[in-house]
Amino acid sequence: MQFVRAAIIGVTLLALGIIWYDTLTSTGQNEREANDRLRAQALIQARAAGATVQAGIERFDFALRTARIASLDSPAAMALQGRLITETMPPGLVLQQFRIDAEGYLAYSSLGPSPRNFLGDRDYFRQLSTEQEDRLVVSPPVLGRLTGKWSIQVARAIRRDGHFDGVVSIAVSPEAWAEQLARFESGPRDTLTLLSAQGHVLLRSLDPTAHYGKQAPQQREYITRPSLKEGHYVAHASVDGVLRHYAWTRLPSGLVMMSGIALDDALAPVRAQNTWAIQQAGIFSGLLLLVIGALLVALKRYERAVAALADREEHLSEVLDYMAEGIVIVDTGNRIVDINPAFSAITGFGVDELRGQHISTLPAGRVGGKSLGELFGPADLHHQRGDFEGRRRDGEAYTGHAVISAVLAADGSVVHRVALVADVTELRRRDGEIWHQANFDRLTGLPNRSLISDRLESMVHHARRHQCEVVVLFIDLDRFKPVNDRFGHDVGDLLLQQVAQRLQRLFREEDTVARLGGDEFVVAMPSDAGQAAIEPTAAKVVEALSQPFEVDGHVLRIACSVGVARFPNDGDTAERLLIAADHAMYRAKNAGRARWSA
Repeated sequence: MQFVRAAIIGVTLLALGIIWYDTLTSTGQNEREANDRLRAQALIQARAAGATVQAGIERFDFALRTARIASLDSPAAMALQGRLITETMPPGLVLQQFRIDAEGYLAYSSLGPSPRNFLGDRDYFRQLSTEQEDRLVVSPPVLGRLTGKWSIQVARAIRRDGHFDGVVSIAVSPEAWAEQLARFESGPRDTLTLLSAQGHVLLRSLDPTAHYGKQAPQQREYITRPSLKEGHYVAHASVDGVLRHYAWTRLPSGLVMMSGIALDDALAPVRAQNTWAIQQAGIFSGLLLLVIGALLVALKRYERAVAALADREEHLSEVLDYMAEGIVIVDTGNRIVDINPAFSAITGFGVDELRGQHISTLPAGRVGGKSLGELFGPADLHHQRGDFEGRRRDGEAYTGHAVISAVLAADGSVVHRVALVADVTELRRRDGEIWHQANFDRLTGLPNRSLISDRLESMVHHARRHQCEVVVLFIDLDRFKPVNDRFGHDVGDLLLQQVAQRLQRLFREEDTVARLGGDEFVVAMPSDAGQAAIEPTAAKVVEALSQPFEVDGHVLRIACSVGVARFPNDGDTAERLLIAADHAMYRAKNAGRARWSA
């Protein structure tokens, strides 16, 4: 009997070791995978926000180059160009366009006549006045001496006959610019920050005004390693103490876009799941120890009286009967030896119906899912765990999770296998809802920016392997803002839903229609028809969205501007294709709206 007791204790310790090793390994792997997903998500957010910022900088630079030419022509040309810039930029983004003469005094402002103002002590002026290289300078936020407002200066030097003749600059509202970044955030404590190459904070979506004049720690890689394109790190924010996972990308303009995701918020679902897994392992371990303890006591008393053994077996049976988790025991032929009431409650089958039946006779759930019998596998497997799809006796499908352990004889051979089964249908449903919320737009039900980026990247990889094309349509609604202003955001939301439905009807099942946010939509299409197929497709979108909409009793007329980009002609990555299509859309909008451009 001593040998038997030692064998039971050894097997129990081995089983507990396997269970806890598997549980702790699984929870650790879950958190590592969640961190990997956060790293990828932060980098995608940084890239997407960076692409938007870079597009804005390129628009400012184009305006500055035009303004510089106008400044060399005449004051009237400069004033005309200044009005064009302030009228064509998004409302509130551009505070003013101005020119500083070679002596450092304000020579022109799109705001109109102003007192004599010396700006030659500004860092961007001093920098441009001493450099020979013709380059764009983006300054940290400065407080206007006349306006009393914070602004970011985007500036270029003016040269007349090869000599420095002043600076032309656009003053950009950091608050308005930061509002454009806020649409990329996914959590209330997540941040998007735009920094200069030296680490000066230019924009921050969270508490922006509190960070003007701040500078990042000088040991950060994006400062110490200017040749590095992207990176990430985990750190506590010095302002609010929140631990975040930061990812950053360097823009073509030399600026750095950084995305910070609050770790505690993002990892909360995974940690809750891990806590539940540990609790399950603890419950199972406690029950197993209880069962083994009862068995050891039964063995000891067996030596004294056979009658007492029957009482102890009854006690053990009661323990199994009142367990919350289902238990099923199979023999070496995978035939069911016994089940407990909890297993009957989960499956709907009684012990008399299942005893002696092969474990594979339990019906499977949805097509393609693994059944409990498949999870058990061959009889010589000692330990496995995982989800399975089952069907109750009344035909209702459910999702279960089983932890299967082998009971070994003294010679190490398998005598029985025991599965601890839990109904996790609701838990897996919540996991699916979380995934859907992270990848689909709540208003229209269309894929969001994150999902369209993933799908577009997959299309590009497929097209690269098969030598075919991918077409991207960037759609921006015309005259949508007046609808919101006149009828309210509720009508605007209903209109966006009808636009989404109309777009979905225009395209094939293999195409992806997504909403980036606001009134911007994107369509990604695998194509092998070449240039000839693009024109009717783009024209079809313009025609469809130009038709009137009936929304909440109102007949609304809008239009759209469509930009077209193709792989590989216009870009070889999802990000570059989106940027190219965005630029093409602006060309269409600048050409008169309600049209498309490639």
